[in-house]
Amino acid sequence: MNSHSARVVVSAAPKSIWLPILGISMLYSLIAAAAFFLISWLFADLRYALSGALASGLVIGFFAVSILIAEAAGRFRSAWAMPAFLGTFVIKVFGIAFLLLNLGLPDWVNRQGFVLAAAVSLVAWQTGEIRAFMKTRLAIYNEA
Repeated sequence: MNSHSARVVVSAAPKSIWLPILGISMLYSLIAAAAFFLISWLFADLRYALSGALASGLVIGFFAVSILIAEAAGRFRSAWAMPAFLGTFVIKVFGIAFLLLNLGLPDWVNRQGFVLAAAVSLVAWQTGEIRAFMKTRLAIYNEA
């Protein structure tokens, strides 16, 4: 055993953790949306596939907004990034529920395709987001 004490050095944190998370999450969700679109078009019809594309676009858009707001808040003050992310998420959940319940969907939308694609995009986005968070290199400081 070595008698020298090992020193832990400060790791270099990336400039932004949010933008890489956005990129990976969007990639996962776009792949899932494209697969859903192609499979739906082949086995159902174009209306079903387009309904899924609309749902996937809404899911990707709403989740991307949260990450971009967290990025902006984090640039202003780093401690505000996570509260901004969570606050935006809660506002979006109620906002989309309000819009869908009060405005409804266009007549051409196949509701089954819409809901199924939204679920697929949501799971893909969350999978990408979790994987990206796990790979995020956070700074560790020696407080001693």
